[in-house]
Amino acid sequence: MRRFSLVALFVLLCGMYAVAQDYSKGEFYAGYQYLHVDVGSSGIDSSWPAGFNFDGTYYFTKNIGLTADFGYNTHNFSGGASAHTYEFLFGPRFKARYGRLEPFANAGFGLAHTSAQPGGGGTSVSDSAFALALGGGLDVAVAKHFAIRLAEFNYVMTRFGTTSPVNPTDQSHQNDFAFGVGVVIR
Repeated sequence: MRRFSLVALFVLLCGMYAVAQDYSKGEFYAGYQYLHVDVGSSGIDSSWPAGFNFDGTYYFTKNIGLTADFGYNTHNFSGGASAHTYEFLFGPRFKARYGRLEPFANAGFGLAHTSAQPGGGGTSVSDSAFALALGGGLDVAVAKHFAIRLAEFNYVMTRFGTTSPVNPTDQSHQNDFAFGVGVVIR
């Protein structure tokens, strides 16, 4: 399912480059993602530094577009436990274009899926929930079809409920933060 989704997104993005204009109607981003997970006072390590992020944006106007975003992070805890999280988000992006500098703001709505495997080979648990991301960043154009994403910061809210097996805090929602850097092809 994941491979099919990534292939479909890639094909969609490739088709966007067929139209010529003074600005790119489509962008594809790939980069590193660091995730800080809200674990409350549970004593669990909240830093998930191993991750990546892909997004594709189609611009309806020079500044307003629609973004599809996929993020993945993993973490190995002491004692052999591990956890993985995926986010599938869709939403608007506003990008200002000031020469080579291109600050942007975005909002994404969708689904988060987390799974955890306890150390020692115990039974794994997983759950899916609503996710919301609000944030922005800065791209710097280095060529006509290439830019560097210097930074992207997002507040990520997930709604793993109090009965979720992957929610160690028993909170009705989690307040996470994501940071990313990478490359943009347009």
